[in-house]
Amino acid sequence: MSALAVLDRTLADSNDRESWLALHGAGKVIGSSTAGKFAKASSVETYVRQILEPRTFSGNETTASGHRWEPLMLAYAGAESNSLFVHHPENQRFAATVDGTKRTRIVETKAKHNKVITAPTPYEIRQLAWQLFVLPEFDGADWVWVELVRDRNTGEWVMRRDPQTLVFDRDHPQIVAATHLIVPIAEQVLAALDAAPVLEGAPF
Repeated sequence: MSALAVLDRTLADSNDRESWLALHGAGKVIGSSTAGKFAKASSVETYVRQILEPRTFSGNETTASGHRWEPLMLAYAGAESNSLFVHHPENQRFAATVDGTKRTRIVETKAKHNKVITAPTPYEIRQLAWQLFVLPEFDGADWVWVELVRDRNTGEWVMRRDPQTLVFDRDHPQIVAATHLIVPIAEQVLAALDAAPVLEGAPF
């Protein structure tokens, strides 16, 4: 059982894909993948339309590879895996599924294919900020990544080097700035989504 179960704020379990997807559809709940896209306060209309008219994406080879490497990264970080979709203490429509937890920290993992990186992208920073906003009980986040390249002989993905970790405390300037940006946008997006049926299916 995930350590987050004790919070008693579980909305769904990603192991039950149907219930998890049902909550993510039609703007019922804003999760970290959606919140990570909130880059401009002036683009609320665009974000609402993306939620109301989502593109179908069932994953690809690199997505599947990322899932395969996630347990290794969590083990490397000494973290416990999590599959629970948990909501904010005061708003059940703000939620997140973090990859794992490690005592007072959340752990987010990323598999990078044919890339050498040194830091999260702005989108990934916004994801982290959202997860920490939803889970105020945690002090910060460990961002763990692995760089994968093709083995010349087998064609399989292999590690270019050991997994790497960056630590982001809750008061890290990038986390603070991202939180101040995305939370007001999320509130506006929810308000627009709630108004959509009244406005004949379109909030604008």
